[in-house]
Amino acid sequence: MKWRRLTCVLALALVWSGVSATTAPAQERVSIQFLSVAPDAETQKADQKLLDYLRGKIPLTFEGQNVRYEVAVDTLQNWDAKKQGPLLARVTPYVFVVAEMLGANMEVVGTYLSKKARSVTSNHYFVVHKDFGYEKEEAPEEYVPHVNNPKTQTQDFVQLLKQRELPPRFVYPSKFSTSGHFLPSLFFGKQGIFSVPSPSKTNSKFITIHALAPQNSMTVADLIPLVKKQKIEFAAVRESIKNRFEVDEDLKFIPLPYSTPNDLLVVVKPFDPAIKGQIVETLRKMEVTAIDLGDILKWVDFNASPKARKSLANLRRLAKTIPHPVAVNIRKSQKDNTGIDEQHLEAARQAVRSAGPEMVLFNEDDHSAFDVLWTLETRHDHSLLLTSSILDSGLTQEFSVVYRQGDMQHLAAQIRRVMEQKMHRIRYVWLMDNNTPRVLRDVDFQIPVGQQLKVQKITWLNFNTNEYNVDTPFMVKVTQSDFHSFQLEGKGLPKREDGKYGFEPLGNVAYRVFLERAPQAGDAYKLTTKVLIGLFGLAALFALVEVVIRPKTPDLLKEKS
Repeated sequence: MKWRRLTCVLALALVWSGVSATTAPAQERVSIQFLSVAPDAETQKADQKLLDYLRGKIPLTFEGQNVRYEVAVDTLQNWDAKKQGPLLARVTPYVFVVAEMLGANMEVVGTYLSKKARSVTSNHYFVVHKDFGYEKEEAPEEYVPHVNNPKTQTQDFVQLLKQRELPPRFVYPSKFSTSGHFLPSLFFGKQGIFSVPSPSKTNSKFITIHALAPQNSMTVADLIPLVKKQKIEFAAVRESIKNRFEVDEDLKFIPLPYSTPNDLLVVVKPFDPAIKGQIVETLRKMEVTAIDLGDILKWVDFNASPKARKSLANLRRLAKTIPHPVAVNIRKSQKDNTGIDEQHLEAARQAVRSAGPEMVLFNEDDHSAFDVLWTLETRHDHSLLLTSSILDSGLTQEFSVVYRQGDMQHLAAQIRRVMEQKMHRIRYVWLMDNNTPRVLRDVDFQIPVGQQLKVQKITWLNFNTNEYNVDTPFMVKVTQSDFHSFQLEGKGLPKREDGKYGFEPLGNVAYRVFLERAPQAGDAYKLTTKVLIGLFGLAALFALVEVVIRPKTPDLLKEKS
């Protein structure tokens, strides 16, 4: 009897648990905004396949949006996850790096494994028509060293650019295209290749090309037919595009000396850690053929891909804006009896040498001109007066350098301290942004909003020898200042007909900005101290006059009183 009762109880329990399971509410799906830079239809289909896969594994819904490169940068930079909700994005690597440099708070969760190369990184190539100077037959002894030698192929290509009578046309889809613009810009800069609006090469001291951005929206793949039909001379493409067209006998691909990670899957912080963990775990377990569309075989966990992580770290380094070295010329003051000898000059030179790549010593054999002039003289209190003048800017600073007498190493260290803590800096307008002129910040002092700064247009004649022409400086105002950049506003910066700024990163025109330091608190305290000492001195003098020097009251007046 007891067994029958127990059996009934168990049966009822099983029935109830089954009913409960079937009537339990389904887990609520979380809505996530999905942003993608998918320039072609095939990539858009691959994105949709990724979203369908994630939706099938995790209780998520997606609101997808495909945008242009520059819109993606702006969205990632300004996205407020607390107000706008969670954002997941599939972006090209340079878009990610630019958004990060401008202050976007993101985390990379995935990258893809390419179908043909089976790699998480990609190589990049120039593409030209076969008749781009390659039709000449080479002798075997000249040809053999070039076979499968990327460096030699690239050197040959540079020579072909140099030999052309008219600048070859280079077309790119967007300034923020990794393969189409950014990597070529690095290569051009190192090779002394500039884009100039004039088609003439007369008196040119560098290799000239004519860089163009199409008015209508085009992808990197869209440029290939233009090269094939010889409408343009060359473009730059990523490895997956090269794989698609390399069988075409009319095309030749020249390797660029750079490798980057494949496209990245990123989240904007703050992002629910539980959902992020589910996404990462789903990527880890993704089947090899889960996507298998276009160049994308499958997505993988980014943090579990050391090769992709190292490649992204290298891209960050390449993208970092490094100031052009400032050439410093050091002289004795033109005054008589300056008290400066060769030891003092050498200490100042050593301070520049130890300052890193930002400043270099002027050498007439290496440089056509110097940017900053230092003059030295000694003072009566045995300190050293250093006068620093930025040429063609009207900016001059004077510094009193106190050091242990006879100790030239201490003098060099004190000058170095003045350089780091008090001297103005020269930086350049970041030419990648046609919407907002800005200087990417790499200095530790603040430039407050509203401060007026001098800007000067320069035209490079020879980048490597510091040869350039200068225009008259003009003033701009700082409109926004944060950890990442100083945004500027001024009439002297070039504008296009559509109202946007006309910066060309591949050209030889730049705009240098003189970052003037505000008076430091220490300097203000010193001035205040001197004023107070002066006031105390005057007070003491008046007291002396009143008490000691002032005539005494006559005795006659005392008697009358």
